[in-house]
Amino acid sequence: MNLDGTDVNILKVLQKNGRLSFRQISERVKVSVPTVSNKISNMENLGVIRGYQADLDTERLGEVSVILTIKAKPSELKQVAEYFEDDARVRKIFVLSSGRLLMICTFTESHRINEFVSQLGNIPEIIEYDIANIVNVIKENHRALVELGATVIPQCAQCKKDIWDDALKMKFEGKEFYLCSNDCMKAFQDKVERQKAKT
Repeated sequence: MNLDGTDVNILKVLQKNGRLSFRQISERVKVSVPTVSNKISNMENLGVIRGYQADLDTERLGEVSVILTIKAKPSELKQVAEYFEDDARVRKIFVLSSGRLLMICTFTESHRINEFVSQLGNIPEIIEYDIANIVNVIKENHRALVELGATVIPQCAQCKKDIWDDALKMKFEGKEFYLCSNDCMKAFQDKVERQKAKT
């Protein structure tokens, strides 16, 4: 499933300013308001658009950020990442192909970095780590690069697996849902029918 030119233009506008109304987006993209609404709704359902949030300047808030790389056994990387999932100071976690985690952490005061680092020694799965303060930000953009023909990998509405082959499509209450197999389609239809029966 590929993004068309209208999808790409809408996403580029939203990346610059996520606060615009559908009318303002339609004026910039030169399509109707209902088209913008339908396209955005579909991209939200697909998980392409995960949300809308303010882009805050860490340095203007007087905060300090660090980049932390952690080495662990490949089989234990997920377990190590779970230690940090609910830690508000850990802003981003990436699993790298090199068998390491890369994390971006932010602290309200620089002495809190030492407290955080001392806690790393309590995690037995960590083999080694490296930490460095971010002293200057030269470029910081969204990771998503929006280009014409970009492929969208939908997630199965039933089993939550990524769908790499042709997806089955189903509409319910005006929304499109994607499913990876006939079994998932049947299970999802049953769930929808049970939901309808409750209302």
